[in-house]
Amino acid sequence: MNKAVKITKEALRQYAVASGDTSAIHLELDAAEQAGFERPIAHGMYIMGLAHSLYVSQHPTFWIKTSRMTFIRPLLVDTVACFDYAPVNDEIEITVTEKNGDLVARGYLTVREA
Repeated sequence: MNKAVKITKEALRQYAVASGDTSAIHLELDAAEQAGFERPIAHGMYIMGLAHSLYVSQHPTFWIKTSRMTFIRPLLVDTVACFDYAPVNDEIEITVTEKNGDLVARGYLTVREA
């Protein structure tokens, strides 16, 4: 399964409100630039939650039992993130890349049928 999603400023704002993580680096250009980024960066847990949601939307009869993810690099707002899922042994491997192929994160889900 492969799914591309544009990471928008509005989605990050909504996540910040819902999660309580309103750190300026995720929401404000000036703060992101001061931290060395050209644009605000996505919350890591937003990316992980999105990975979960995309998987479950395509596999509605499965529940996620466990998950883990390692973040390689920040994902900037207005970037297209590509989520790829592949079975590996008893897990589902998640690979998150930018549209140009740069690796953002890699993780694994264990799932069971509901």
